[in-house]
Amino acid sequence: MESTDVFLNFRPIYILFIMILIISLLIQTIGKNRRFLINEFTVAVITLSSVAVSAYLAYQIGILSDELGIGGDAVSFYMFIAIVMLSLVNLLVYLFKK
Repeated sequence: MESTDVFLNFRPIYILFIMILIISLLIQTIGKNRRFLINEFTVAVITLSSVAVSAYLAYQIGILSDELGIGGDAVSFYMFIAIVMLSLVNLLVYLFKK
């Protein structure tokens, strides 16, 4: 078993959060009845939960790579950065559209 195969199990979770954030951003930007679909609470919950869970996963990847004596996963780190950036964009789009 390849030593980096351990990190492949985390990637679908990152991809799911990226998809949720992109859908949320699309609803905010092109949705005509967006105030019925998405409000302040929804944006806050999506943003906080995606960043919190992704940060925890990045922390766990760091612990696993330290314990196994292998390097970390660069793709998962880039996905974490993408989630943080999309979360900030979602929050800023909601605040400026309001």
